[in-house]
Amino acid sequence: MSTPRLLLSAIFVITIATAVQAAAADATKRQGKFGEWESFSYAEGSARTCYIAASAGKVQGGEKGKTTTYLIVTHRSGGKSIDEVSVNGAYAFKKDSEVELRIGTKQHALFTKGDRAWAKDVAADKAIVAALARGKDASMHATPAKGSEITATFSLSGFSDALASADKACGVKRP
Repeated sequence: MSTPRLLLSAIFVITIATAVQAAAADATKRQGKFGEWESFSYAEGSARTCYIAASAGKVQGGEKGKTTTYLIVTHRSGGKSIDEVSVNGAYAFKKDSEVELRIGTKQHALFTKGDRAWAKDVAADKAIVAALARGKDASMHATPAKGSEITATFSLSGFSDALASADKACGVKRP
């Protein structure tokens, strides 16, 4: 192999290795498992996203084989978004439907789009996170695009510790 060709090959290999290292640095990092909840973080350039998630322990209804459901709380760096509550399913929600999230006796409505549902505004996010921190379990009731009504139950065991882990990873200070 000629020297210029060898040099180009070496530069190519170094460039690829650098890109792989950068991608690995930006990969999702598991912060820990806390009861039924897990805490994660990842970076996209200088922005950082941290989130906690739990999968439903019990699911009834829905389309056979597509009932996996997650309850998620997300922080995005720079205070752009803190305590964003969402539900994610392995199924799409019925168009223009709402998801009912019940924590204790309090019911919260989330709007849907595709396979996700979100609290309606920042105040609702804050109220839901406060209720999750005090609660024992949460339940979700929704209408999927296919299949029967679906109900999922989430244990809140470890929620507060997982949230504290995400807070720390994203530099969120709570009053």
